[in-house]
Amino acid sequence: MKILLDTSFLIELKKGNEKAVKVLKELSEKCEDLLVSTLTVYELLSGANYLWKKFGNARDLLIIQEMLKSLTIVPFEFENARKASEVRAELMLRGLNVPDVDVLIACSEDAKILTFDKDFTPLKDLGFDVLILD
Repeated sequence: MKILLDTSFLIELKKGNEKAVKVLKELSEKCEDLLVSTLTVYELLSGANYLWKKFGNARDLLIIQEMLKSLTIVPFEFENARKASEVRAELMLRGLNVPDVDVLIACSEDAKILTFDKDFTPLKDLGFDVLILD
């Protein structure tokens, strides 16, 4: 099993959220690879760079860069975009709205998605393996 870590999950992990740590520990024992989408990398680094530029504090940037070293970064390619466009169309037909970046992240790799973001809920009905923590 591959596990794709969403932005919200990595943020909670960085904060030391006990539930995130526990679930990751339990699932990683059965997992062949821990993945992160380049889109998640973008989101994380955007926030960290903002904090660095606004407050002159590179702490979050350094923590995130260190965290990413232990994960396999999955590139977002044409096939991912094609799949995401089909998912977006199906969501629209069902009258459901999921933020584009969440659809794109979910389509980055065929893997179990760990997230704290409830916006991923409709993707479960489309066959995505999503574990939403709260």
